[in-house]
Order: sequence, then C-alpha cells, then structure tokens
Amino acid sequence: MCCRRPEPYRSQRGAALIIAMLVFALSATLLVALQREFSLALQRGTHQLFSEQAWAYLIGAEELAKLALQTDTLLDARSATAADHLGELWAQPATPYPLAAGGWMTGQLTDLQGRINLNMLVKASGNQNQLTTNERPIGDDTREASAGDTRTQPSQGDNQSGREDEPVGQSAIGEADRWTATQKLLIRLLQALGDVSLPLDEAMTLTEAISDFIDRDANRRQNGAEVDEYRYADFPYLPANRALASVSELRSVRGMTPEVYEALAPLVTVWPERNTQLNILTAPLPVLRALNADDQWAPLSVMDAERLAERRQEGGITEVKDLLTDPILEGRPSAELEPLLDIRSDWFLLDASVELVDRQRHLFTVLRRGTDTTVAVFRSEGEL
Repeated sequence: MCCRRPEPYRSQRGAALIIAMLVFALSATLLVALQREFSLALQRGTHQLFSEQAWAYLIGAEELAKLALQTDTLLDARSATAADHLGELWAQPATPYPLAAGGWMTGQLTDLQGRINLNMLVKASGNQNQLTTNERPIGDDTREASAGDTRTQPSQGDNQSGREDEPVGQSAIGEADRWTATQKLLIRLLQALGDVSLPLDEAMTLTEAISDFIDRDANRRQNGAEVDEYRYADFPYLPANRALASVSELRSVRGMTPEVYEALAPLVTVWPERNTQLNILTAPLPVLRALNADDQWAPLSVMDAERLAERRQEGGITEVKDLLTDPILEGRPSAELEPLLDIRSDWFLLDASVELVDRQRHLFTVLRRGTDTTVAVFRSEGEL
C-alpha cells in the first residue's frame, strides 16, 4: 500500500495568496496615509499663503490710511483754521475694494479723540489719585482735565434735557472736589447708552469703580472697589492699578455688565495715555450728550444732541466757543468742560479687514499723526 505525497505547489498556493493580499493592504494603507499627509500639507501651505497675502493687504491699507492722514495735514496747513471733522476724506464711510487676487478689502478710520479717554479719569498729579506714566507728554499740561470745581454745589438736571436745576442729595454727590471733569463726562455718558443706560447713582458707582481700577493707590473711593473687593470675589483677581492698556480691561471692573460694556466700548478709548482733549467735531451722538454744563449730572436730551450734531454738520460749530455759546449751554458754567475740548485730533483708529477665498483677516491699528509723519503705535487682530 502506498501513500501519495501532496504536491509542493499546492501546499504553498494558499500562503502566497495571503501574502499577496497583505502586501496589497499595506500598500493601500500607505497610499491613503500619503494622500492624507499631502492634503494636510497642501491645506497648511495654502492657508499660510493666503494669510500672508491678506496681511500684506492689511499693511497696505494701513499705509493708505497714513497717506490720507498726512494729506489732511497738508490741507490743514493751507487752511485758516486747522480742524478735523467728519466731512474730511479720512472720515468717509468704508467702501469695499476689489482685490486682484479675488476678494475684498475694507478700511475705516475713526477719531480716537472723539471718544472719552478712560485714562483721564484719574488726575495726573496730586496725592490720592496720582497716575504716573513713562510716556512723554504730547502737549502742554494745561490740556489735562481739571480736578473739579469747588465754586458751587453740584446739581442734577432733568434726565431728558439736563437743563433744569434739581438738587442732588449730599450723600449721592459727596465733596465738591470728589469728581474730575472727565469723570463727570463718563457719568453723563453712562446715562446716555440707550436701552442699557444707567441711573445716576449707578453711573456714579461704576465711574468710581473704574477710577479705582486705574489709580495706583489702595484707597477705596466712596462707592468704588479696590484690592479687597477683587481679592475676595468668587473668582479672585487684582485690579490693574495702572493706566489701562485696552478698553477690554473694563470687563474686569466690578459692576460692569456685558450689556453696558458692549454699548460703552465704542465710545471710550485708552489712547493716548496722557494729555488728550475731546474733539467736538468728531464725537458721536452719545458723547455729545455727555457735553453738558459743569453743574449738570444728567446728559443732554437726544433732541438737543441731534440739534448740535446737525448744526455741526452744517458748519455752525467750527470752534469750541461755538459749542459753549450755543443756547443749550450758553450762560451755564463750563470752566471744567472747556479745557477738555478741541477741534483737532492726532490719534486715530484703523479698522481694516480682508477676505480672500472665504478666509477673513482683521486688523485694528492705532495711528498717531505728527507734523511730518504718521506712525502705527499699536496693532491688534482682536479687541483693542
């Protein structure tokens, strides 16, 4: 009896098939991985390319803004009265500009000196509220806000017009020199924020909290907030106790709400840190409402502010005295208010954006205009 041996090639045929399938699977996996890495590398490279291209466009928009401001400086030098107002070229509404690479670029210049400067809330000299700075002053020290008026007891005007004298209790106002002129502006502005306007007592409390957040001392104001109020909060932190570097720092002030911050942020600034005046020719309507007489704690009515804005647009207000002699303010004390006002500006904000292939990039640039040149002093792709 004999036993038939299996043929060698038949015993190896199954193993060869398995090896072939394994090689195919490994090759397919490798190809898929290579394709994925290639796609990611291509996307990264494309994103970086368009991002750099968008940044170049944004820097170009910045240079155009500088050119517009320098052109305005040359025009002002030829005019009898140099002034910056909303009718000039730099202040015109942004128009989308088509790009050769496909997409759009827009840029809008706004006057930062048409806003209330938060860093002017605290006196630059004195003992309790001293605010020091390393920045060289940009002008004469007489341009700073005065410390307060001790000549008369403050009174509260009607909430609509701010023109009727109605006494405010001593407990609400405190000492005559408790408030700086800029603090009074902010108190009125907080009452002129539309749907989120604060009543007088809350506006005073928030103004003191912001002032305490800025000043370098640890002395708590009457209704303010200092280290202890922040240290023992639910989420402890410390106040800045220095000049604000960004308006967004207001979010950290005790008593500030998201709704009030959103309404207030476009109307205030932190640039420059010292020696600034408010341009009455570029101030938006809520800021115009804050320009009431020294003895008034309520803002101007909307109707009065609109009339001032209309008169300004028609050329009836070209100097500070034109505003102060308007029937709305004529005859009322303005010794504190007048030194805060001007018709010229040197600090501007460029809000530029570029859209390329469904990719968008945004840039905020703070521009400082000098006699011979305009320089970018701060850039941010987020909040200022």
